[in-house]
Amino acid sequence: MKRTLLLSSLLLIGALRANGSAEAIAITEKKIDKWVETRRIIADERASWLGEQGMLETSGSLLKEELEALKRAVEILAETSTAADAERENLQAERAEIEDANEMLAVKVRSLEVAIHELSTRFPSPLLIKVAPLLQNIPVKGSRTKKVLGQRLLTVLGVLSQAEKFNGTLTLQTGARDISGTGVQERVTTLYWGLAFAVYVDDAGKFSGVGVPGPDGWEWSTRNESAADVRRFIATYSGETDQLDFVNIPVEIR
Repeated sequence: MKRTLLLSSLLLIGALRANGSAEAIAITEKKIDKWVETRRIIADERASWLGEQGMLETSGSLLKEELEALKRAVEILAETSTAADAERENLQAERAEIEDANEMLAVKVRSLEVAIHELSTRFPSPLLIKVAPLLQNIPVKGSRTKKVLGQRLLTVLGVLSQAEKFNGTLTLQTGARDISGTGVQERVTTLYWGLAFAVYVDDAGKFSGVGVPGPDGWEWSTRNESAADVRRFIATYSGETDQLDFVNIPVEIR
C-alpha cells in the first residue's frame, strides 16, 4: 500500500515538473506530502486498532470465562448455603430434643436422689459403710448442686447397685452392743439376710435378738429364748460347725 502511494506521488510530481510552474509544483508537493502523511497515520492507527482489537477480544473471552466461573461459584455457594441452613436447622432441632430429654432426665434423677435419701434410712450399718461416700455426693432435697447430670446419675446407680448386691447375699458383722440393758457393751455377731431381716447373738449364746428395717432405721427386739437356735444358725453359716439341721428363727418378714 505504501509502495503504491509512493509510486503514484512520484509520477504526479514528474508530470507537474514537466508541464507546470515551479510554484504549482511546490504547492502540489506539499499537498502530496500531507496526503502521504495522512495515509501513513491512518495506516498506523488501523494497525494499532487491529492489535488492540485482538487484545480486547482475548480479554473479552477471558472475562466471559471468569464470569461463567463466577456464576458456577455463586450457584455452588447457594447450594452449599442451602445445605448448611438445612443442617443448621437439623442441629437446632436435635439440640432442642436433647435439652428436653435432659430436663426430663434431670427431674427423674432428682426424684431418684430424694428416694435414695429416704431409702438409705432403712439401710443396715454394713451397707451404709459401703455407700457412705456415694451418699455424701447426693444433694439433699431442696439443695442445689454444680455436679453434672451424668455424675449424679452414676452416683444414684452406684448406691442402687450396692443395695441390690447386699440384698442378694448374707452379711456377717461383729461388733459391740448393749444387749443386757445394763449399759455394758457386749461382743455380738449379727447376720443380715439381705435387707429383709437380721439376727444377732452374743459369744456366750445367752442374749439374742432380731432386727427388721423400719421407717427410721432398723428396729431391734430381744429374743433371748431363741439364743441357742440363733447361735447354731450363725455357726452353720460362718463354718464353725459342719452339722446341718433346721433351726427356728423368730423373725417376722415385713
